[in-house]
Amino acid sequence: MSEAPAEPLGEAQLKSAALVGGDVDGYQITDFPVKPDGDSIARPADCQPLENMRTASPDPGPKAFVGLLAFGGAGPTAGSATTIGLMAYDQSDAEGILDGLRAALKKCTAYEGGVPARTTAKAATAPDAGDDAVAFGLQTQGDSADAFVVVRSGATVVLFYTAAGTGSAAEVPTELVTAQIRKLGA
Repeated sequence: MSEAPAEPLGEAQLKSAALVGGDVDGYQITDFPVKPDGDSIARPADCQPLENMRTASPDPGPKAFVGLLAFGGAGPTAGSATTIGLMAYDQSDAEGILDGLRAALKKCTAYEGGVPARTTAKAATAPDAGDDAVAFGLQTQGDSADAFVVVRSGATVVLFYTAAGTGSAAEVPTELVTAQIRKLGA
């Protein structure tokens, strides 16, 4: 168990807990002011938590949000881009976000909405990170699969979203998850 605070962090606290350039070897990290819109509707409704995470707009919305973009610069991660979203919640809401994703992955294999094509969903093996973690892949018709890892550390939910590159299925880099969760709990 991490020692991450159970109280929601403010935006300044999230910013100081966010990765910066130089924190993870081989990655360039920049601010990525994701502006969640939350207007995307998934059909069937069982799939909505997955679509909400794809658009970085979980329900309920976070009390504070900090977005980052990590670019892989060398080796197997060269050219990959991972969006990282740090979201501050009350403890019960943070737990509820991950429970909602887990429930959606049990019922949802494919959905319409969000993007103009059918999207298939598949649970993946979650990393051993934070207090709780969920991993899944979303594949839009005609595209490679995108990878998602969502980790709860205390009352903070961290989204890692790696878009598929050149035809190969994406994988969220373990080193980014490990470094971000470690920094959050520091």
